[in-house]
Amino acid sequence: MATKADVTARQAPAGTQALQRTVLLLRLLASHNRLGLRLVDLAAMTEMERPTVHRILQGLIAEGLVVQEGTTKKYHLGPVLYEMGLAASPRYQLRDICQPHLQTVAESTGDTVFLMIRSGLDSVCIDRKDGGFQVRVVTRDIGQRRPLGLGCGGLALLAALPDETRDSIIAANMERQVYSAETILPKELRRRIRLALECGYVFKTVDGAPGVSAIGMVISSNSYREPAGAIVITALSSRLSAPRKEEVISRMRRAVANIGLALQNRYKTFSLPRGN
Repeated sequence: MATKADVTARQAPAGTQALQRTVLLLRLLASHNRLGLRLVDLAAMTEMERPTVHRILQGLIAEGLVVQEGTTKKYHLGPVLYEMGLAASPRYQLRDICQPHLQTVAESTGDTVFLMIRSGLDSVCIDRKDGGFQVRVVTRDIGQRRPLGLGCGGLALLAALPDETRDSIIAANMERQVYSAETILPKELRRRIRLALECGYVFKTVDGAPGVSAIGMVISSNSYREPAGAIVITALSSRLSAPRKEEVISRMRRAVANIGLALQNRYKTFSLPRGN
């Protein structure tokens, strides 16, 4: 059975194995940054040898990209990555634009609202707003990643992509062995994608959280080929009976439409010729 590191190496151009392994470690740390990860955790998750992981981590620490707690010995992302993130910020911030709309939905429904974006083969949570009736069993941190197709937001984002892009992502994630009988089979994944396209949203139970359901809906962008992101609401399944489910979906559609208008206005502002 191929390890995750082996799969990453096969997908990478020749001579970039060390770079790919470094990025893999950084992505794992980003997904668990609040609690941090130990060396043994990272070695197990990447299926790399501990000395190899330790050597890469020490290089990242020397550059300020990773830090290690003195007491727990856990690793976290370092300050230099935060500085790079600020420099890499796009001209308009999706999170900033979405925040008031996410807050409105969270307050009006009482449920927890997440903002998700696509990052390569994964979906990433970039914001979260808690309503008054929180589902405390759901633990999704900002920065947490999941393969596209797993989770409500990742499924909504995957369904909204062009056919050829979607097919390539599914094939790549099958190579990464993230779809299985314990999670979701590719045939079932494609059925769910068809259903999402028909409904205009995703509705499913939350993996690993019995009695909790989620609704996901994409945010359209100025580009016809890529959604800007997706918003997801999680709630106790008992709170999403048919009448209330339709009410929540209506509020989500209103929020998505308002976000889309805000993105269009921001895009027009940045597209104006100089002198106007």
